[in-house]
Amino acid sequence: MRLLIVDPRRSIREAWTSRLGSHELELHEAADESEVRDVLDCNLMAAVMVPFPFDWCSEPSEFLRSIHEVCHHTIALTDGSKQQNDAAFALGVSECLSSHCGNDDLNALIERIRYVSDLEDRVVQAQKMEAVGELAAGIAHEINTPIQYVGDNTRFVRDACEDLMDVLTKCSNIVGDEQPSRDVAAIKTVIHDAMIQADFEYLIDEVPAAIRQTLEGVERVANIVRAMKEFAHPGVSEMVPTDLSKCIENTAMVARNEWKYVANLETTFDSELPPIPCLPGELNQVLLNLIVNAAHAIADRQGDTASEKGRIGISTHRCGTAAEIRVADTGTGIDAANVEKIFKPFFTTKAAGKGTGQGLAIAHSVIVEKHGGTIDVESKLGTGTTFVIRLPLGSTTEQGNQPVEAMEKACVG
Repeated sequence: MRLLIVDPRRSIREAWTSRLGSHELELHEAADESEVRDVLDCNLMAAVMVPFPFDWCSEPSEFLRSIHEVCHHTIALTDGSKQQNDAAFALGVSECLSSHCGNDDLNALIERIRYVSDLEDRVVQAQKMEAVGELAAGIAHEINTPIQYVGDNTRFVRDACEDLMDVLTKCSNIVGDEQPSRDVAAIKTVIHDAMIQADFEYLIDEVPAAIRQTLEGVERVANIVRAMKEFAHPGVSEMVPTDLSKCIENTAMVARNEWKYVANLETTFDSELPPIPCLPGELNQVLLNLIVNAAHAIADRQGDTASEKGRIGISTHRCGTAAEIRVADTGTGIDAANVEKIFKPFFTTKAAGKGTGQGLAIAHSVIVEKHGGTIDVESKLGTGTTFVIRLPLGSTTEQGNQPVEAMEKACVG
């Protein structure tokens, strides 16, 4: 569990670090607002401990609000008086603790934070499992549709075969008659009546079509299963050369039930792009988050009166020393005030229960920290949003930041 200790005075930070050292916490320190933001941009905190009053802070309410976007537990260190505690609570802190508290009070506080943090983790995990369940239900629906018409067509071909077997049986009886007593006209009549009974001309047209559609359905199911298997490729700890086009196609297939009712998905792939060193499982998860978010943004814009589908466009191309992936949608767009916050943990503009606020934070971590790439967003409220991912063409984070700097320069403009 991580805890951030904030105080402009180093001696005070060190004193609290010493007191909290036995609680198996990962402790971080910050001296001012700027350092607090730097720490919170890179780390998910269970709690932030701040000195009160906020005379060290330029805009206390705004500062606390920005903290609460990424950390729900804020502890104000007061003198223990009711007056200071009330003032701190009025500003929006979660809890007050006397700067001169005893170990019992401090231990009780840590246990409360640990309990709340564990509870939040379980809620997030439950939301993730719910999302996995919805995705699995969507995939089952995708498979069920072709399976239904495979079944319908197979039953039609079975019935058609029975009718055609009647015709063939009559033909066989005529051919096998050792003492034919009927003339040619009578034979033609028997065969003609059998063909009429079987609706022969209809079957001649429809049976091949039914078989063709059945094979298409089987191929469709096979493609979905193959996409699922490749999407769920066992995680690897090292970068492996990866076909970005294949990753995108597989992820779009897996997420199809999320977007197909609200959008048309169009892809444009750079055929000259070489395999990119990636962690394919992690990259697939990033692409899934972006596609699902795009579908939700389009659905939100359409509301209940959608007359036509929106558009999700995914493209790849080479950009200097990087491979660039663009995921664009015609959804609601993101308010300019929120654009800088969307990669922060727990920040979400979705309604309660619809988003964990972790998808884009995880995407940022995967692309920037694990792949040494960049992820940016271009958005206009009411028009749509484009996420731009750039991955080094032939390097990893272990090889330093030089490729990132080079690809950023190459892509400017």
